[in-house]
Amino acid sequence: MADDISYIRKWLRKGISKDGLTLDLSGKGIRNPEALEIAENMAVPDLEILYLHTNKIKDIGLEELAQSELFETLKELWLYENLIGNDGAQALAESPQLTGLKYLSLYTNRISDEGAVALAESSSLGNLETLDLSFNRIGDQGAIAFANSTHLKNLKVLHLDANRIGYDGMAAFAQSTGLPSLTTLNLTYNKLDPEGLQIMQDSKRLQAMQAVKTDLFVAND
Repeated sequence: MADDISYIRKWLRKGISKDGLTLDLSGKGIRNPEALEIAENMAVPDLEILYLHTNKIKDIGLEELAQSELFETLKELWLYENLIGNDGAQALAESPQLTGLKYLSLYTNRISDEGAVALAESSSLGNLETLDLSFNRIGDQGAIAFANSTHLKNLKVLHLDANRIGYDGMAAFAQSTGLPSLTTLNLTYNKLDPEGLQIMQDSKRLQAMQAVKTDLFVAND
């Protein structure tokens, strides 16, 4: 990366809201080198909302950002449509900068069970209220971790649609002992079978929620 970081100042000038609470860095073609420069050279006091979606950030870039001052005061973090995998998800889960985060969007990335487990067991994301992990690669192991999570006590909305969750994951949510504040669960477009769907429909825990979305897909394998 060149020593000239004037592009960062330009992004900041154009992306910052008038009240200084929102920064839009979406669609900038940001890769790991740019993410590193942003982590080291950009600080916005009292920033609450950060849009980093529709870029090309991978795990290493996100690991740097997760430790940066830029994340320290965030309430909303939008990271959808990047190239984030399990290591990136784990970096978010372990970040001491994200204890005030309430909204996290990670849909359309490359997160599988390992990353999902890390997020479900995070001691830093206890204030999270909405988590969107749709269009990733999460299977039953990740679903079970969320269903039994004792860490995400304030999570109200969980999107796991368009993943790889099957019977075991569905059964775990039907019998869930975790996520005490959950009111909305989306499991559409997963690897769902009739028995798992019936278990969810019969679940008193799920019946008490405001919205539970599923559909029926019988796998051929």
